[in-house]
Amino acid sequence: MQKEFTLKNFRDFKKAVSLLAGSVKKYKPYNPKTQYTPKQMEYYDALSFRYEKTVEVALYFFRSLESYLYSAESDTLRNRLLTMEKLGIICSAEKWLEVRLLRNRVAHAYLPAELKAIYAKIVKFSTYILADFPHAEEYVNKP
Repeated sequence: MQKEFTLKNFRDFKKAVSLLAGSVKKYKPYNPKTQYTPKQMEYYDALSFRYEKTVEVALYFFRSLESYLYSAESDTLRNRLLTMEKLGIICSAEKWLEVRLLRNRVAHAYLPAELKAIYAKIVKFSTYILADFPHAEEYVNKP
């Protein structure tokens, strides 16, 4: 039962990563001097949403995997990420803490100058997620 739940969470993570990768591939830097129409902002809104969603789904997968493997959960996110790092699923717990902190900031950025920096960081931090995903997939698929 727990294994199937963890595998479902992994499949959700895989789908979220795929969508995020598509948005990152189309990235064009945000220009705070441009008056974007609502239609033009849809891409940036999708990028933000997909980033936030992928981070949340990844962290949920990490939590379910930890619970499945150890029948317990870490007290802190840092400890959970360190466990994932030790398992070889992520390369750096510190980078993932940055990924999570940015996820928390994304929802509260509204000024054009802030948005330029936020979108650039989303793309940068997405590369951490996209680089680590194959490690998670390899771990899940190993016999």
